[in-house]
Amino acid sequence: MELDIPTFKKIEAVGWTVTLCILVFFFGHVFVFLGICFLVRKLYMWYKTRRLGLIDPLGKAVVVTGCDSGFGLGLAKHLHAVGFTVFATCLNLDSEGAKSLQKLASDRLKVVHLDITNDDSVGRCQRRVKEECENTGLWGLVNNAGLNVMGDLELTTMEQYLTTGNINLYGMVRMCKAFLPLIRQAKGRIVNVTSAKGLLAIPSCAAYTVAKFGGEAFSEILYQEMSQFGVTVSIIEPCNYGGATGCLNEAGLKRIKANFDEMWREASDDVKEFYGPAHLAQQMEDLKQAAATAAPTIDPVIDAFEDALRNQCPKFRYLIPGSNSYFDWSHILTCLMPFLPQSLFNKLRAYFVPYAIYK
Repeated sequence: MELDIPTFKKIEAVGWTVTLCILVFFFGHVFVFLGICFLVRKLYMWYKTRRLGLIDPLGKAVVVTGCDSGFGLGLAKHLHAVGFTVFATCLNLDSEGAKSLQKLASDRLKVVHLDITNDDSVGRCQRRVKEECENTGLWGLVNNAGLNVMGDLELTTMEQYLTTGNINLYGMVRMCKAFLPLIRQAKGRIVNVTSAKGLLAIPSCAAYTVAKFGGEAFSEILYQEMSQFGVTVSIIEPCNYGGATGCLNEAGLKRIKANFDEMWREASDDVKEFYGPAHLAQQMEDLKQAAATAAPTIDPVIDAFEDALRNQCPKFRYLIPGSNSYFDWSHILTCLMPFLPQSLFNKLRAYFVPYAIYK
């Protein structure tokens, strides 16, 4: 028996309707189940943390890199205040941050010179820490030091790519390789600072974003390899904190302008003709305006650092929203990115986050 076309279309429509209903029913139950599992896990972690309490910091030492300013400076002071012994490493011992730490004049706060791009400097720092922690090991290593370099992929010089990678990625690698034996001895914590840019690629920030993606990959491998030895690894991923850390203050903007001038000097005639001198000038103006949207304080990031070092069950990732308004679109887009088609995501990103303004 042959079906006429109208009857066939009716059967087809009924079939698709039934299929759709089954899918909605199935996935609806799946999402409800996953939601319940997520809630149960959150409640369990909250109960376990409350029951076990925070780790006592007394007698535990932490190395923090990049304490000249920003997160590192704030964290060194905070960890010292709660009871940790802190090795606050600074690139410049004459910096305002280093001087403010030295003024605390505490036996538990040691200001140490460190250049994380130099093997000899890292070795000297490691030996200094080992002398004081040889019996107990090192509880925490916070790889915070970083350099935020703005610029289009094509305009950024190779020297800027290499310098940014050496500080933000290979400095982290260098420190972990040097201090892992002491961390393993204490079954301690490694806390690596990347950025929302380690998850969310943003235009006009090529060198920094590439390095931060690398930091994410390195941290994941480190987590997998070290968990068998009782070492905990966490990643701190700040969003819009460029103004609060000093990346986009007056001195930071001067440094970015100097980088832009270097890009223009090194660019080929073809690239200069294509972009035009007004391109980088407009980017500078955009950054000045965008700096006003950043979070006014670094306190949420400092709280995440402390949780990673003291919580009995720390997170692997701490993605921390930061803005001077109710919404941090960089944080929202980072959370939505895995679930959106690339074309739609790119349009949303271009509309809500047109500037590379994160830590």
